[in-house]
Amino acid sequence: MEMVNEALEQVEQLAQLMAQHGATRVELSDGATQITLARAASAGSVPHTDELPPLFLSGYAHAETVSEEPTESLWQPPALLEVRSEVVGYCTLAPIDIGSAVERGQTLATVEVLGIPNEVVAPLPGVLEGWAVESGQPVQYGQTIAYLRPLSEE
Repeated sequence: MEMVNEALEQVEQLAQLMAQHGATRVELSDGATQITLARAASAGSVPHTDELPPLFLSGYAHAETVSEEPTESLWQPPALLEVRSEVVGYCTLAPIDIGSAVERGQTLATVEVLGIPNEVVAPLPGVLEGWAVESGQPVQYGQTIAYLRPLSEE
């Protein structure tokens, strides 16, 4: 891994030199290793000495570009989870009000197949945001029955 990092640093240095001197193509070979770097020539390209950003960014800003201003939080609430039917049959919804908290494993609905009830349970704790079907309505395999907003299990 160290060899790869050293090679990447050398490639970055070559790219910086190319930009500083206005070169559009560099070819290097050392035994079995051959490196070719090429970049598009711009019409008004003027050699410059500004430091170029690295070719492979790590995702972190440089220290000089980090501002001290408070930033807006990027946290967003989790998306709605669709609870789906695992069988084909007639759906009977549990008497749960929209906006109520539900626990993991709590029955949200029952899908009856040939007189045999199959429970549809909450896969995780959350808040019931709405129903996708009405009680007594036929449902297909994979059809959404309820929408849950997940909560932390802590």
